[in-house]
Amino acid sequence: MEYRLLLVDDDNENLNVNKALLSAAGYQISTALSGEEALEKVMKAKKEYALILMDYHMPGISGAEAVSKIREVKPTQQILAFSLDDTREVMRENFKAGAVDFLDKNSENEVLLSTIATYCAKYEQLYRPIDGEQLASDEKRKLIYETGMIGCSDQTYELCRQIRKIAPTQATALILGESGTGKELVAQALHKFSERAKCPFVAINIAAESAGLLDSTLFGHRKGAFTGAIEDQMGKFRLANKGTLFLDEIGDMNLDLQVKLLRVLQEREVNPLGHSRAIPIDVRIIAATHKDLRKMVLNGTFREDLYYRLSSVFISTTPLRERTEDIEPLVAHFTAEICKENGFSRFFHRRCLEVLRKYPWKGNVRELRSVVERHLVRSDADSVRPEDLEASLYEVHPSSVPVTMKEIDSHVENLKKGLVAEVLKVGSPAEAARRLGISQNHLSYFMDKWGLRRAQR
Repeated sequence: MEYRLLLVDDDNENLNVNKALLSAAGYQISTALSGEEALEKVMKAKKEYALILMDYHMPGISGAEAVSKIREVKPTQQILAFSLDDTREVMRENFKAGAVDFLDKNSENEVLLSTIATYCAKYEQLYRPIDGEQLASDEKRKLIYETGMIGCSDQTYELCRQIRKIAPTQATALILGESGTGKELVAQALHKFSERAKCPFVAINIAAESAGLLDSTLFGHRKGAFTGAIEDQMGKFRLANKGTLFLDEIGDMNLDLQVKLLRVLQEREVNPLGHSRAIPIDVRIIAATHKDLRKMVLNGTFREDLYYRLSSVFISTTPLRERTEDIEPLVAHFTAEICKENGFSRFFHRRCLEVLRKYPWKGNVRELRSVVERHLVRSDADSVRPEDLEASLYEVHPSSVPVTMKEIDSHVENLKKGLVAEVLKVGSPAEAARRLGISQNHLSYFMDKWGLRRAQR
């Protein structure tokens, strides 16, 4: 972490010496030649300083006066009195003004560096806000952000790698994952990095559509085709021609429409209601669901032939509770977004992360954004601290003890995923399949479903 420091001293030579020392130690240094200039820099700074080193004897206001004024506008700002004058009166005046400590300018470099490191550690623990721009940048994070995702976890990185690999192909993709894990974002990224990127991306949530109108919504109709059809409707498939059609919550489609969808996928043409002839289409299909389609196939509520048509490629999103490293960049992203929308400047304190990472997030990223927005909008201060968080976020959740059938199924699924991942570490997929007692094709299905390909590299 590169900490920002402000050095305040009217002795320009001394200022440059200390700036060189601290810059060499990895700190980001700003300087000021007077208390007035220091106050102005603090007021205008877009990012706060981890520590300010303040001289005492300067033209204009004294160092102690500058400390007092800065603390008025930034109550949590750490300021270290840094002076040659170590008389009791000067020290008393600085401490009364709000300085956190006093250090003699004649101190050895090791003492100066050690003292600054101590207060930067305190800043990290107690004062540093969650700020996306301060998060370390690396190739993994770069790939994630360029793909249109927010995060830094291995799971999100692997998801983005899959997207970039699958996107240029024409394969139909099935995105699996809990509600709120960003399945539509995945679909948008698949479109963005495909050869169809300049053509339409059309999304429809099957669960949100009226069952009676879904047929014409998807495939279109002619005016007068049925009661209420007062004008022609192209339908989502034709609107997405040459581009991508995203069918969200495909598991909610009834069996009759599943038959019609299967035919469209096979014939690459649609038959709008009231039309006398089929209309050719060129559309890439991406589907998503939070339901277990394989179980639905066994139960007879989802067509097996349609399942295989849709699942040329599997992509799985990971629940937020299983990638808690992503919470910090997500909170930073949502905070910036919400502050911009509302015209204020507020932030979450990093100490909140300890609480947020323990919460189970059953609503996943969607729930996290709602929590961030609620706290920022309600806040009377410029920061949200752990003591400001809702009591519900502190509740003890027995997440290790599944209760409902859905939770039990999820627990078993995660257990299987972990055990298969361990077996894959032993050797090749062929060897892993032999140990598991399944075919390589069956193992390949699980590897795609759970995003375990990276374990083989």
